[in-house]
Amino acid sequence: MISTIDGIIILVYILGMLAVGYFMGKDNETQEDYFLAGRSMPWLPIALSVAATMISANAFIGGPGWAYGSGLAPFMVNITVPLAIFFAFFASTPVIYQLKVTSVYQYMEYRLGPITRILTVLQFFINSLIQVSSMVFIPSLILQTITGWSLTVIVPLIVTAAIIYTITGGIKAVIWTDVIQTVIVWGGMFLAIFIALKRLDMGLFETLGQAKAAGKFHTLDFGFSLTNTNAFWASLIGGTVMWVRYFSFDQAQMQRVLTAKSMKGVKKSFLSSAFIMNIMYFLMLTVGLILWVFYGGKEFESSNQVMIGFILEEMPVGVVGLVIAGAFAAAMSSVDSILNSLTTVFIKDIYEKYFFKGKEGQSEASLKLTMTISAVFGVIIIFFVIIGFSGTVKSVLDVVGKYISYFSGPACGAFLLAMFTNKANDKGVATGFILGMIGTFFISTSLGTSWLWNPAIGAALSVAIGYIASMIFPATKKTEDIKQYTAQGMRAKLIAEGKTEEDGVSILPFSMDKYAIIALVFFVSQYILLALIQ
Repeated sequence: MISTIDGIIILVYILGMLAVGYFMGKDNETQEDYFLAGRSMPWLPIALSVAATMISANAFIGGPGWAYGSGLAPFMVNITVPLAIFFAFFASTPVIYQLKVTSVYQYMEYRLGPITRILTVLQFFINSLIQVSSMVFIPSLILQTITGWSLTVIVPLIVTAAIIYTITGGIKAVIWTDVIQTVIVWGGMFLAIFIALKRLDMGLFETLGQAKAAGKFHTLDFGFSLTNTNAFWASLIGGTVMWVRYFSFDQAQMQRVLTAKSMKGVKKSFLSSAFIMNIMYFLMLTVGLILWVFYGGKEFESSNQVMIGFILEEMPVGVVGLVIAGAFAAAMSSVDSILNSLTTVFIKDIYEKYFFKGKEGQSEASLKLTMTISAVFGVIIIFFVIIGFSGTVKSVLDVVGKYISYFSGPACGAFLLAMFTNKANDKGVATGFILGMIGTFFISTSLGTSWLWNPAIGAALSVAIGYIASMIFPATKKTEDIKQYTAQGMRAKLIAEGKTEEDGVSILPFSMDKYAIIALVFFVSQYILLALIQ
């Protein structure tokens, strides 16, 4: 059980998040304020928010445990993040940014039609509910071990707090609370490192030297394996497709970026998030290496127990509360972002399209209804976690998490066809999406491939089948009407209009500017660093 002081620290943290939500939301008057902060957010908070969503409590507690057993190899899953960011700069984001959409799935109807729009919306809902549930449930199990509280207390506490400040503050509250939560997570990591090294009475490099001598720094495995998730080719090919979908075509990420004041802000926030996200993840793995030396490599019941045991046994009163607040922070920063994005997609892609009947002069759903929908989604998440993920949930989560990869590839393939071909049409791409998802499932189960290969397999199948099917099904839109929604067409349109730069930054697709170059240099530098330390 945690001490009274630690409990007070956790309570103060949660109340602080609610206060931030309230003050951030006082000026919200319209949907654009609620969903996109009036497109006026500074770039640095956006970058921290994007990174915070991905560095969930699973990574905050589980990351050190993974490194304890596998060394730095799990970093390979994240290594292509800068390459995906480069793709976003170079091709996809300039198109979506210029259209001023609220939901990225609106783009799919502009370019293709309603069938592919609803398919990509459905995959987003399924993906998000599974993802957010795992981001809440596993940390809740961990917090249950640490605090002794029941899951029926912890889960509603995490989600309800996120619901309240997300409803009251909208996307501004999501972004600014993520900033605070990122700082808390960083603090938790550095406290763990400091305390472990102090107990060991060793320097950082001496400690890591012992881990290196034991082979914990081995990361670059060039063997072509379909089953090894952390291998070079799986991470380069499958990981790139996975992260391209995530950073270019996923509402949870694009919505934060679309709140930026300008394309310069978009590029700064995206590039910074890549650095923050990968450095944070690397540090979490480093904590695991230090703990491996600290515990002399002894075996634990599960990987999560490494960090949990260290928190409970080694950290002093007060610090425990701060670290647990960090776990809450990591969980809540994932919940708030996905909750806001679920609401956005439901309102823009389903409610306003199929059910909205506004009063005279009303073109969009009211802010009150929008906030109500957020609350409903929050309650769904609570019940989904407690009821649907009880008992032997952890193994179920592993299985269901793999299923996410079955449709993330086809979703990416659908967007690629829409953005980079003139031939793709609604029925053809929808056919490619569905058959690509089925094909990925059968290939994966037949060959036993790692889940990281599935996005690449699904994208390849969807692009090939979708393009062929588009030549069979008649097009419902004229070529001249859809060209402006492709990357090449948008580039030609902007050049013709004399709109090539904004705030000193290129807004053209296929433009190689300093931000794109820095992303590529960062991507390559990671391999060089891993090769040197290996």
